[in-house]
Amino acid sequence: MKGKKSLPLFSENTHTWIYFVLLCILAAAMPTSRFVMSLSQLLMGANWLLEGNYREKFQRFKSNKAAITFLSLFSIYVVALLWTEDLRYALGKNLVDKLPMLTLTFMVASSKPIRSWQVYLLAYVFFASVLVTSFIGFYVFITESYTNFRHVSPYISHVYLSMMICMTIGMLPWLTHKLTEDYRLRILAWVVVAWLIVFLFILNSFTGLICFGGMILFLFIRFSHRIKSLWIKASIVSLFLAAIISGVYLISSMYQLVSKTIEVPKESLSEKSAEGNAYTHSLSNPMRENGHYVYRFIADSELREKWNQLSEKEYNGKDVRGNLIRDNVLRYLSSKGERKDKEALSRLEEEEIRAIERGVTNYLYLEWPGVQTRLHQTVWEIYWYREMGDPTGFSFAQRLEFWQASWIAFKEKPILGWGTGDIFIAMYYGLESIDSPLDNYHFKPHNQYLLFLNTFGVLGAILFFLIYWRYVMLSKVWKYLPFNLFLVIMLVSMLANNPIDAQAGQTFFTFFTLYFGVLYPWKLINNPDNNHTNNKE
Repeated sequence: MKGKKSLPLFSENTHTWIYFVLLCILAAAMPTSRFVMSLSQLLMGANWLLEGNYREKFQRFKSNKAAITFLSLFSIYVVALLWTEDLRYALGKNLVDKLPMLTLTFMVASSKPIRSWQVYLLAYVFFASVLVTSFIGFYVFITESYTNFRHVSPYISHVYLSMMICMTIGMLPWLTHKLTEDYRLRILAWVVVAWLIVFLFILNSFTGLICFGGMILFLFIRFSHRIKSLWIKASIVSLFLAAIISGVYLISSMYQLVSKTIEVPKESLSEKSAEGNAYTHSLSNPMRENGHYVYRFIADSELREKWNQLSEKEYNGKDVRGNLIRDNVLRYLSSKGERKDKEALSRLEEEEIRAIERGVTNYLYLEWPGVQTRLHQTVWEIYWYREMGDPTGFSFAQRLEFWQASWIAFKEKPILGWGTGDIFIAMYYGLESIDSPLDNYHFKPHNQYLLFLNTFGVLGAILFFLIYWRYVMLSKVWKYLPFNLFLVIMLVSMLANNPIDAQAGQTFFTFFTLYFGVLYPWKLINNPDNNHTNNKE
């Protein structure tokens, strides 16, 4: 005898449409709004409850072994509660951030499947949102209405936006090719891809650029056997080698610029500024910009007076990144080989003053493309971190400190880790162990692999990847080229970030895992390379 169905608030078809619209809102919100990301999922849950038909939904979920497997990833965090110390953070923050793996997976797998055209439209909503966000970011870029290059991503972290751009680059031409034979639409897809590649470089996210490079390498390896022409293969390999050689040369030239020293005669240290003030010198501080010592020939009172006339930001205040304006001024003037006095500051153009306010510390950054600037900043940070041992104020140098500290913490509890809520306790232990000068220990490792190891140890980390691999095998998503590119994006981004522990990254991870493994038309799963244009519902 069949169980009684609960009465839905609206018709089943209406609830299905609401569910689809909310999925589209979630797809559009990923590049644009963390709040709407959460709200769409809350409304999706309310719609699921109001629709009723619970027995049918649970039966649908139980029959989807792949979804059950993916959802079980959440249980690793639950089990790791048993040995955590900070239950407040574990329950109030960490588990809450992982809820999409539980709730979104359950709702998608238990809901009535949406139609094929809706699945495809859902992807295009995401593509459109990424594209519009890139236009807004480009407007911010050309109007120079930003104080930091990260602001070119107007709504979410530039790291996660760059990952979404890479996903669009990898998926849009593939899906368009599957759905239409209209060459105009296919060309349009490639035009969008070309623009997004350009914007990816404007966005200047190392994570995004490395993900993009990883995608290109993966595609070459995957399709190299299909290339019959030895000449074409040799050309592609030559391009890769040329890119590697160019990169090595660029890094080498940056290192030479960062490490060089321009000495001045000792007798000049007693000279005075044009205003008649004696310069101060910190002979023990070796920091240099373009070879010129930063903390020598400083007329501080002159600089303060003149700077406060030129800028609304106080000389002893901070820029948007939390660095001292004074340090920015000293480094910028040093990069030009100037002495740090009123006369040198007066020679700067208004554009340079605004740049210093934004945190620009080297005049070359106003001349170089963004990627070259970012590379120089990274090499500069690494060099001076090794020389002085202080990563304070330097993002990449701090990452090196975090990696070292998190590895120390992992070795303290290698089997089961510190528990779901104790990552900050683990980082405190690691930073204390290496006597770090960082005075704020409320940091994560900025490496997802190290975060896994510290949260639930070797056993939990291995189990996490084994479960996900099982999901891939059960759902057969490995047959889809864009899913493989998605995996490349995730695995590469996890080297220098914690994407699964951030809302935008976690939602991106869960959404596309479910998109290909659950939402994508199951009847096409065994032959995903077929053209879907004529697919009938």
